[in-house]
Amino acid sequence: MAMILAALLLCACGGVIEEPLASPAANASEPTPPAPPATLLAGLYKGKIDSNPSREFLALVLPELGKNVHVYGWYYNANDLHVAHLYDGQLELGIEGNAVNVPNSWRVIEGINSYPASANVSGSSLSQLLATLSISRSSVGNYSLTATALPTADYDYNSLAPDLRNTLWDGYWSSGADTATGSLQFGATGAPNASGTQWPCLAGSVPLVWKWTAQSKNFYKVELSLGSNTFCSKWENRRLAGVASVSRQNDHRQLDMMLLDGAGAGISYRGTGL
Repeated sequence: MAMILAALLLCACGGVIEEPLASPAANASEPTPPAPPATLLAGLYKGKIDSNPSREFLALVLPELGKNVHVYGWYYNANDLHVAHLYDGQLELGIEGNAVNVPNSWRVIEGINSYPASANVSGSSLSQLLATLSISRSSVGNYSLTATALPTADYDYNSLAPDLRNTLWDGYWSSGADTATGSLQFGATGAPNASGTQWPCLAGSVPLVWKWTAQSKNFYKVELSLGSNTFCSKWENRRLAGVASVSRQNDHRQLDMMLLDGAGAGISYRGTGL
């Protein structure tokens, strides 16, 4: 989804403005065919990885600069079904349904461990995503991802107010190998309140600053700055950034959030709207 910006310069110098001559093709008798369009790849996709088809993979694909897209993935494949493995990386859009890995951009967070990874898309569109994921653990493991785009109506919300502010979310926090139940609510100004959570990093009156910024009709950029907390030394005085998306899943509204520290660790939250 590369965006091409065209600038038209007008010169009011008097006289006749002549248009520049177009440079001829290398072989003027054979016009250059138009380039195939870049891969169409954006939105919220839900599917499975072949290593464990009974577990869910949710991917949020967002435009980046140039031909790149950013992929955020939640994979629920741990012994505790509330622990999300977090996927984060970029793809460069290609042609005819392909997209290639952006080197050194991918990271997979599995519990307390973080691994470099790569991803290549063999076929994609606005309705389907087919990819090969390679994770560099002690040995490289290759996995096939097949995901289908959720209907736009299932996650097409207009702004922060109607989909978040008037809803009490009930779900689970996941950090490393730890999980905790927790409710999440948003005040009149849109500021999040996590005082109902059992996770010590956010429980009680912990100093924190949250910023939610609507980016389009279906997702948000999120920033979280945690203050001093002796019960949460891992995340004390840390700043995280990521994304959140609201979608309709199994006849209820679902909030999925991912916050990353940029150094191989992350926090996730999945809540059901009450």
